[in-house]
Amino acid sequence: MKFPTKLWKRSKKSFATTIPHVALLGLDEDKPHKVVWEFDVALGKWTIAIVPEEEGEKD
Repeated sequence: MKFPTKLWKRSKKSFATTIPHVALLGLDEDKPHKVVWEFDVALGKWTIAIVPEEEGEKD
């Protein structure tokens, strides 16, 4: 499945994008989550994981 999304500039070196709703199905919306981006050099592709934040966890 592919879901193209828009990319917009937030500041000089920062950009933002959206996450398609279908990728968020099944998440507990009452709990905080982090979006973890990972680049696989061998594949040359980015992947994301949406993981629950642990209580008291700091960035």
